[in-house]
Amino acid sequence: MGGMDTFVEHVIDGDWSGEGRPSDGLLNTVLDLKAATQLSQKLEQRLLLSQKDIRNSLDENYLTYSAAVTKAESAQSSIAQLLQGVDELQLMLGDEETGIQTRLDTAIKNEEQICERVQSNSAILQCLTQLSAINRELQDMDRLVQSGELDKAAQKAESIETTVNAMENIEDTHIAAILVERVNLARMNIKENVLREFHKVIAVETNANSANLRVDSSRLKGRISVLFAALDSVKDGENVLKELALYIISAFVKPVLAAQLVTHDDAESPTSEFNVQLSNGSDTTPTDGVCDLVLSIVAFVSRVLGDRVWVDVALTELAQLVLQRCYLQRIPETRTELASFHKTVDTLSGFEATLLAQCADPSIERPIQAAVKRLDELFVERQCARALEQSRRAAESTAFAVYKMDTHQEWSLAFVQATVEDPDTKLASSFAQSIKEHPAAVFPQCIISESIVGTVSSAYQLLNESMQCNEPGLAQRLAETAQNVLDVYCVLFPVVHRQQLRKVPALALQFFNDCMYGAHHCTILGQLAAAENKVNPNWSAVARKFFDSGIRHVAELAESESRELKSLVGADNGTGFYNASDEQQRDALAKSLKRGRLALTQLCAAMRPPNVTPHMFYRILGRYLDAMFAAIIDGIVSVRDIGVDDSQVLSDHCRAAYGLVSLFHLDPEITCAYSTLTSAALVSSTDEQGDALLDSDDESDESETTAQGVRLAKKHCQMSDKLVQLADILMISRADILARRRAGLLAQYSVDELVSLVRALFSDTHERALDIDELKRI
Repeated sequence: MGGMDTFVEHVIDGDWSGEGRPSDGLLNTVLDLKAATQLSQKLEQRLLLSQKDIRNSLDENYLTYSAAVTKAESAQSSIAQLLQGVDELQLMLGDEETGIQTRLDTAIKNEEQICERVQSNSAILQCLTQLSAINRELQDMDRLVQSGELDKAAQKAESIETTVNAMENIEDTHIAAILVERVNLARMNIKENVLREFHKVIAVETNANSANLRVDSSRLKGRISVLFAALDSVKDGENVLKELALYIISAFVKPVLAAQLVTHDDAESPTSEFNVQLSNGSDTTPTDGVCDLVLSIVAFVSRVLGDRVWVDVALTELAQLVLQRCYLQRIPETRTELASFHKTVDTLSGFEATLLAQCADPSIERPIQAAVKRLDELFVERQCARALEQSRRAAESTAFAVYKMDTHQEWSLAFVQATVEDPDTKLASSFAQSIKEHPAAVFPQCIISESIVGTVSSAYQLLNESMQCNEPGLAQRLAETAQNVLDVYCVLFPVVHRQQLRKVPALALQFFNDCMYGAHHCTILGQLAAAENKVNPNWSAVARKFFDSGIRHVAELAESESRELKSLVGADNGTGFYNASDEQQRDALAKSLKRGRLALTQLCAAMRPPNVTPHMFYRILGRYLDAMFAAIIDGIVSVRDIGVDDSQVLSDHCRAAYGLVSLFHLDPEITCAYSTLTSAALVSSTDEQGDALLDSDDESDESETTAQGVRLAKKHCQMSDKLVQLADILMISRADILARRRAGLLAQYSVDELVSLVRALFSDTHERALDIDELKRI
């Protein structure tokens, strides 16, 4: 405590000479709270002693006393400051142990932070040193690339990347990413330079007559090893060889294989050139010649550039090209050709084995081998694709070639054999047996298109192939395609030729015949296919589609032409029938009827049998006459006043118009061929389809032309009787009109029509009113 006593003395005496405040000296001296307490007590004792001494001294010396008082006040102020510092120290340090430990922990933590900072600075310094070395390596690599030492540059790039990956300090940092990208760019530059050097020594020249591949070997001396070494040292170096090989294939091999006839010199060229003569005439290089040519090209490139140029991908591409030319483009179309195609298959298989023997990967895909296994499937696909294409072309053709039947087409084994068989195709035995067991069928004589005949033949041929196919899936595919070729024709033809079908009546009628022909054979083919459980597509749906399409287009034709005929013989609001006895008006009526007869005669010429069947002719003619007669009847009924002379003219006009029913008469030599046929003769069709073509009553022989016309008019022309009745009404009395109405002879006329005629023909009298009331009651 000697130091403490000295400190107190100095404080009291006021001669403190240390640095800083006394409290600072106290902080450096006092070690703990106990010592501070003792110091406080001692100071109080010394204060008391000092005060006593001062009082004693006051008695002795006033001046000395004054000085002592001053010193005491100063000492008291210092003590107060000291006590305040002690309180602060107590709050800061806490108890004895905690306060010391806290200071020690703080000091240790600061020391650790300083050590970590030193280590971090050392690691940063080391990293910067390594980065500086890497930068020098990058510069050296760039110089090697520029000087052409590509193999060393590639090795340098590999070394730099290894170093960068080993530096843990920059792992997953932007600096590492930049360095890796820099190395990758250098590698890309190396690969581009290697490829550029190869391209400089390779020259390809092709034209219509020749192809030349030339390699400047003198420029490659000593460089081949450098270039391959560079590719070995860079990542994905094989891609450069792949690109080089594919360039040779694209620029030289493909143009060569595109020619029909190719020839080359088998001897090795000392000048490092490979020449091929090309020709696109009728002659074609056989498969073995093409294979030898491709192998020679591979051998030539291997000799001048090295075997490594032909990477696996390039060799596979060569096999694909040969496969396309010698296999896929020559898939046989008949079973006879298929049997002789196996020699080609053997040649191609041997070629692929020789070519791909150079591959590094023995398990590489072998396209020719895979295609050979699918020969039957490809054969079927070729047949199906060809048939569908032919059907599409037939439907889109604008030739509209006509196929004229000399007689009714009898469906039988002989017909199917003539349709299917040729020198390369025979009828399947199961197919022939099914045909023999099928009932005979007849399609009536008419004009159809060659397109539908060819399409139906294709369907029969495909179904015949399906019955010879042992693979159920392929047999089903052939049978479905047989259905599809007919479906394509049925759907596509009316869409492509929409305008022609509307404008050309003969074409619309021919398409109707085509549809009936297609429906006829679809039904037969469906029945034959049903006999084979393995092939059974929905033929009835296609038959129905044909039938509906034909009926729809004939109906559209009849409606369109009927509107035209009505406009020729009719009169808007009946104005054409007013004052009919007037000479000018009478001439106008005669001319309108003449125009109508001429137009109708032209339409009949386009559809006169055997262009269509007689039954179809009668049905359409009946539609046309109904339209004309209805126009005349409506025009006369709408006239409000008909004089005696007018009624005579109009009656004669009606009878002249009725004379058009003579167009129903056809030459007996034509109709007699149909007289023995009925809809039942079309056993393969539905009753509805058969009725659209035949009616034995229509084709029955009739000795009298007029009688035949009247009979057919009554059957097919609903307005014929009504027109004759109108001719009579115009000439008879009111009493006769009432009598005929009561007898039911005027049933086709409505009450309003009869009332209108009576009012127009007869004067307004009480008797006429009574007769009108009677008509309304009947």
